[in-house]
Amino acid sequence: MTDNPFGEPDTRNIGRNYLMLVSVKKDNMAAVQKALDNLKKAVDKNAQPLWIDSRGIGVFITTGMAASEIRAAAFHGVSGDFTDIKDAIVIEIGSDWYASDETNIKNWLTAHAKTSSSPAPEPRTRKNKESPW
Repeated sequence: MTDNPFGEPDTRNIGRNYLMLVSVKKDNMAAVQKALDNLKKAVDKNAQPLWIDSRGIGVFITTGMAASEIRAAAFHGVSGDFTDIKDAIVIEIGSDWYASDETNIKNWLTAHAKTSSSPAPEPRTRKNKESPW
């Protein structure tokens, strides 16, 4: 590897955290499972499903790949099965996040995205009867 002449760190091989969400228009568990298998083989062997069912999947991923590369890897060899795809999105997870204490999601986020920089929201109280805020 060559040094970066601009003095900036090379982040290509540093793992970043993503959440990939896929929704399909009709039940297709085989294709959804194939996408998860592809993610585990080509992107992150430790990919953690948030949920998986016949209508979609949500997966936590840590990788040095770009979001577009993650999407391409997930659907490699299953494009025919995903003709009924409703939506797919790959989102990088940063340090500003919130998850309630009752969810398993919080454990993954704490381990991978570190501590949230946002305090827990406080319940709203109405001060002005005419305004909902």
